[in-house]
Amino acid sequence: MLQVYKLLFLISLFGLSSFDMEAKDAPHYAVDKIPAELKKNANAVIRVNDIHYEIISPARARQEIKYAITILKEGALEMSLFTEMYDKFIRVNEISGTIYDAKGKRVKRIKNEDIIDRSAFDGFSLFTDNRLKLIDPEYMNYPFTIEYTYSIDFKSLFFMPSFYLFSGYSVAVESSNYMVKVPSEYDFRYKEVKINNAPIIQNEDDVKVYSWKFESFKALNHEPYSPHYTTIYPCIIAQPSQFEFDGYTGDFKSWNEFGKFIYSLNKDKDILPDETQQEILKLIEGANSEAEKVARIYQYAQKKNRYISIQVGIGGYQPFPAETVDRLSYGDCKALSNYTKALLKIAGIEARYTLVHAGSRKRPVDIDFPANKFNHAILCVPLTNDTIWLECTSATSPCGYFSDFTDDRNVLIIEENSGKLIKTPMYSAEENRQAINSTVRINADNSLLVNAEITYTGARYGDEYYQIYRDEKDRRKNIINSIDIANFTLLNYDLIDNRDNTPVFTKKLELEATNYCTKMGDKTLLKLNVFNASDYVPRFVRNRKNPVYIQRNYSECDTIRFDISETLKVEALPKAIKLETEYGHYHCKAELADDQIIYYRYFQINKGEYPKEAYEPFREFLEQVVTSDNAKTMLVPRI
Repeated sequence: MLQVYKLLFLISLFGLSSFDMEAKDAPHYAVDKIPAELKKNANAVIRVNDIHYEIISPARARQEIKYAITILKEGALEMSLFTEMYDKFIRVNEISGTIYDAKGKRVKRIKNEDIIDRSAFDGFSLFTDNRLKLIDPEYMNYPFTIEYTYSIDFKSLFFMPSFYLFSGYSVAVESSNYMVKVPSEYDFRYKEVKINNAPIIQNEDDVKVYSWKFESFKALNHEPYSPHYTTIYPCIIAQPSQFEFDGYTGDFKSWNEFGKFIYSLNKDKDILPDETQQEILKLIEGANSEAEKVARIYQYAQKKNRYISIQVGIGGYQPFPAETVDRLSYGDCKALSNYTKALLKIAGIEARYTLVHAGSRKRPVDIDFPANKFNHAILCVPLTNDTIWLECTSATSPCGYFSDFTDDRNVLIIEENSGKLIKTPMYSAEENRQAINSTVRINADNSLLVNAEITYTGARYGDEYYQIYRDEKDRRKNIINSIDIANFTLLNYDLIDNRDNTPVFTKKLELEATNYCTKMGDKTLLKLNVFNASDYVPRFVRNRKNPVYIQRNYSECDTIRFDISETLKVEALPKAIKLETEYGHYHCKAELADDQIIYYRYFQINKGEYPKEAYEPFREFLEQVVTSDNAKTMLVPRI
């Protein structure tokens, strides 16, 4: 009987061991348990994304995360990496990681020595105290799942993270939960975007808990010309109301309140030495207008200083004093904007420190939901009859010039103990233009001798004028790379930078192209669009989900005159094309006049957001433009 009990004990022990082994594994992470509809179009599937965020006080918060992702294909391998930034206000703790194979069996546990801790050097900051915790699992036996759990301690609510269900294209989500716990009296601010299920709100003693649960979010394919992902995919934008940040207090309840906080960070940082003040007063002597004073001071600051990013502590949001910039002759966007503002104050001109989310890809700032969505500082100078905008980090930009880095978007103007949201200038299609005026000599051997004048205005000016400041080797190489003509030689060029109120950059080119024309027996085919024939047609999208978003107005206006060799004559010209749509215009025609072919082309794109049904007509419009731009005329021997 004793042997039977021993046997039963061993069986139960074995059973417990097996259960424990199974618990250490995670069969629920087995790939075959992923629903088929989530694998469709997916390179990866997020199995679990649980985020618990707790506000402890206006100066303290804690977030706990459990995250598991199954990597199905190599294209998603980077998503297996763990990366979290931290600094003196953010601490990442209690990191653990486990890798499971396709059956959900544990194959590797991440050890402490696998966690890389290094400076988050961005390549352009002089100094930063931002650091990065990084894990590269170095596992590539697809498919596999990696699970991370960790916590983050925040020393300010200023950094309150939002929740995004969308994690990237070709990535599905099996389960995701977002919970926020706040003191019952605290005003937790959030905005739901494209979310149908309301949060479950529970009151527990002296705290209030908000929770959202999401399941079965299918993988999405990228759709060309879509709006910013934060406006079209499910997310919860979370922001604090009252917060503390390194001894400063602030509030996000309104743009005015947020402006007060930024004003408090900048207060009394515009003091400059007497000798600098005297230098500025002497600099503006004889200026005929406020605008001329602004231009002189802006150019003074450009010549004196250089841009260097410094991200230390609260310095990521607070400029260091103007006196420091004056002494060291460098600073980041905040410091240089504050310094230029201080210089203008000496001249009796009140400028406004301004926050913007910069970048050629515009990121929307919600006017109805105040939040810190900014990454750059510029200067707004309201004059009696005009407003001048200054990009203080540029050593070369014309005074008042606005590039596509900061154009046409909501910005926060900081005034005395207040703030307000306004919009920066937008270029019309006529203003944002590339124009070509060219003469082309067609020789008997089918070579071309081309003289062209290309002008750039609006945002296009900013794409080109910098060439003036390159050395000769780089400048010539850049010009050659910008010309899309086969078998050509650049004979000569000249660059003209007109930096008046409306800057214009002009390239004058002389080049020769051999074998440009195509021979067909005794006939010659000549493509009339020599310089900028369109070749891009966005891909076909079946069952499009998103609106069509065109973020800028733009136009091209070309006139090319072809002088034909005495041995050739025109047999046929392509027919004139005129396309008129709500999202763009295209006119193209070729005419004969005194043995010349005169080719005229106008192409315009109209900024706007259009319904998803407009995508295919828009795509067809661009396809017609490409076809017309590549049209050829027939030349035959002159008898």
